[in-house]
Amino acid sequence: MDVKKFLIEFFSRRVPKEKIDPEADIFENGYIDSLGVFELITSLEKEFGITFTEEDFQDRRFKTINGIAQIV
Repeated sequence: MDVKKFLIEFFSRRVPKEKIDPEADIFENGYIDSLGVFELITSLEKEFGITFTEEDFQDRRFKTINGIAQIV
């Protein structure tokens, strides 16, 4: 599955009444909370066979769908 498509589906399930903008800040727009971040990370690592590092979380791109897709 495409990373960006995976992320849009993930966030669409969390905020079904919102139109998901891939460039919007996922935290400021309420797409996700701290518990959701854990679920997101776990889902991405499982789906794509990756492991996130501390640097990944500090990357300024880790606040938008497009940015996370680039990191993955």
